[in-house]
Amino acid sequence: MTDVTDATRDAGADATIRQCLSLDQPRSFFLFAGAGSGKTRSLKEALEGLDTATLMTLRKHSRKIAVITYTNAAADEITRRVKADPVFQVQTIHSFAWSLIEGRTADIRGWLESNLRTEIAEIQAAHAKGRAGTDAHDKREKKMASKKKRLERLAEIRAFTYAPEGDNFGRDALQHTEVIALAAHFMTESETFQNIVLARYPFILIDESQDTMKPLMEALLTFEARHRGRIALGLLGDTMQRIYTDGLRDLEQRVGDFAQPAKQMNHRSRARIVELANAIRRDDDGRQQRAREDKPGGTVRVFLAPSEGTDRPAFEAWTRAEMARITEDRAWQDAEAIKTLTIERHMAAARLGFSELFEPLSKPDKLKDGFRDGTLPAMRLFTHRVLPFVTAQRNGDAFAAMAVLRDGSPLVDKRGIRVGRAGQASGLDAARAGVAELMTLFKDERDPSCAEVLGVVAEHRLFLIPDQLRPCLPDNSPVAQDMADILAELGLIFDEQGLTTPEDAPPIETTITEAWTQALATPFSQVARYLAYVEDRSPYGTHQGVKGLEFPRVMVIADDAHTRFKGLASYETLFGVKSLGRDAQKKADKGDETTIERTRRLLYVTCTRAEESLALVLYSEAPDTVRRFLISNGWMAEDEVVTAAADGTYQDA
Repeated sequence: MTDVTDATRDAGADATIRQCLSLDQPRSFFLFAGAGSGKTRSLKEALEGLDTATLMTLRKHSRKIAVITYTNAAADEITRRVKADPVFQVQTIHSFAWSLIEGRTADIRGWLESNLRTEIAEIQAAHAKGRAGTDAHDKREKKMASKKKRLERLAEIRAFTYAPEGDNFGRDALQHTEVIALAAHFMTESETFQNIVLARYPFILIDESQDTMKPLMEALLTFEARHRGRIALGLLGDTMQRIYTDGLRDLEQRVGDFAQPAKQMNHRSRARIVELANAIRRDDDGRQQRAREDKPGGTVRVFLAPSEGTDRPAFEAWTRAEMARITEDRAWQDAEAIKTLTIERHMAAARLGFSELFEPLSKPDKLKDGFRDGTLPAMRLFTHRVLPFVTAQRNGDAFAAMAVLRDGSPLVDKRGIRVGRAGQASGLDAARAGVAELMTLFKDERDPSCAEVLGVVAEHRLFLIPDQLRPCLPDNSPVAQDMADILAELGLIFDEQGLTTPEDAPPIETTITEAWTQALATPFSQVARYLAYVEDRSPYGTHQGVKGLEFPRVMVIADDAHTRFKGLASYETLFGVKSLGRDAQKKADKGDETTIERTRRLLYVTCTRAEESLALVLYSEAPDTVRRFLISNGWMAEDEVVTAAADGTYQDA
């Protein structure tokens, strides 16, 4: 009999998964794996552990194993581990959904036509009840006109396009929600489509299944039940770590017929942090984890301060100094060595110094997703063209600067060089003149606005100007006309889709232009801070961005007073300072999700990122009430809570 160790305690769960992945008797499973349990490692080992006969059979019949991951980074890591074997189709959920429906033009057109007619009818019904002259009335009219125009043009589309990781513009482009809805519809309503999926995939494995969009997850569960015994749907995740509200809330109750292996260990965090995590979720689902025997100790502290009148930067700096003293870890005094987690991105933007850039571009629906994840094409002009070029020039790296120009400047592109203009320099001569003027903006450590930078870039044609940004140039100015004429001579327009013919250029909404006009007024230095944030090179992050990650030192900031989206979470409600409102209580009585549940999950996710030490910075209207909650519920010991005194000094509780 082999002794059970921390390394082998969860071996049974991995063995169950291997048994489920059988071509002869496939069985669906839901793997419960809490924070730091090695869930993704179980997925990798399951793939690596498939026997040669299984893989040979799959290749022989041109079948694949679908592996759906939460991020591109996770997809890349799994692809690397399986040596890019084409039998494994590793994708994000949006990429997977698109792979199912891509090319089904007639079916997509039919679904869109039906869906658009339904949406137009719903808007018309709301319009009939509404009052004229209101903002809501005007928005409904614009939305209805847009949908009618799209409906009229459906027949002209030869093939639909979609970019899983970016914003989708143009009349032939599908939106993210549409791709998910289409895949879900075909999977449940089309027998032919179902047979195609069955023939293609014997196993569909989904990591972070608790956050898979509800429509697609429900469709997959329906599909699995209908074809049980012919396919294995493998779900890996932890419902306590559900971040987004569009995930399937009752997933754990919907998989009663699945095999349900569970992992007990937390291999990430020291014992004190695991103990706190267990306390946080005790009133939710009661699941508990074990810490590794070789990871005892660990430090957790709560730092409480009043919402009003507290100098937040000073208090947070003092918190870091206290953590350095308590833990005897000097790295806590270095803000760059700590991962500071906030509930909303705007809090991180404020602390990192790019709020003026963040605020306008994070609001419009057609901008916010791409801007927040760094894929917005117009923003990439600054982050992936101008910024690296200016950085290379300031560092005296001519080779790197030229590489940026060669990659994206029409001046050194063969087609661009062929465009001749009387009395104008061309090619590299024009580039040199443009570079000189651009760098003049930064002379003597000056920090020009993004608008100034854009003006020089456009005037000298250093880089192509995305369609969203051209309305921000002065109307009928030589700069704007010059760019339009040059591109017209090339027979091209550069927009969010890339280079397209002029008649295909999408219209630019006024709200988008207004957002860009505000953003362009900000100092160019904010571009570098923004890029560091979206590339996760900054010390700040949000609960959405750190899922699956871990850090030695973590500071969690809970600050309801500075929360913009009040319905997202409320630490004051979780800690008993405020009660649920009347409407929220009615929803709770019906069994709907409450603010308390959402906040508890977010707190669990952020706290469990910590490996060695954790500081919770809580701003509250009633710090003493929060303190009593933490201690009476067994989350914290009395000597683990530090409060700010009324005179602004800080003291142990």
